[in-house]
Amino acid sequence: MTARVLLLHGYQHLRPRDHWMWWLAEELRARRVPVQYPQLPAPGDPVLRDWSAVAAGELEMLGGGERIVIAHSLGTVLWRHLEAHGAAADRVLLVAPPGPERLGAIGDFAAAASATLRDGATMVARERDPYRDGPLEAIADRWGAPGVVLPGAGHLNVDDGHGAWPSLLGWTLTGETEWRLGEGARSLDA
Repeated sequence: MTARVLLLHGYQHLRPRDHWMWWLAEELRARRVPVQYPQLPAPGDPVLRDWSAVAAGELEMLGGGERIVIAHSLGTVLWRHLEAHGAAADRVLLVAPPGPERLGAIGDFAAAASATLRDGATMVARERDPYRDGPLEAIADRWGAPGVVLPGAGHLNVDDGHGAWPSLLGWTLTGETEWRLGEGARSLDA
């Protein structure tokens, strides 16, 4: 079955070439894996309705085959909203989901973060994240998804110096990987 991938970015993301999402899109395209990496409208002033319309259209364009969604930061909340409204994917990876305390100022996104995920989603985040006050375990429990905690602090973005991410490429291509940013990743039970 041919994998098809949708990448959903987060708040203030202008698709910088140094970000792991750009790198992943290029790596997948080099392997002839269809990938959609849309620029969501007004990333510095997001409107859930507008982001949802673009993301739903991009998901539709993926067509048949194994559908994989990889979302970062506010894109993880967008995915929860889409899924609550009937969107589906075969595999979902939610990278660095923001804590609920960070969503209050971002329009309708706070309400969208309340749905429980269906089976098949996994979270990956650092131990400490400037966009999450509590541990990943708290979000993983609330969202009903298993998680992988990577050592250190950061939001898994360009500001952290986080670009190429070979273990993410491995997960995307095979569904399995040994998550790495260094040593010490640990899994959480949902």
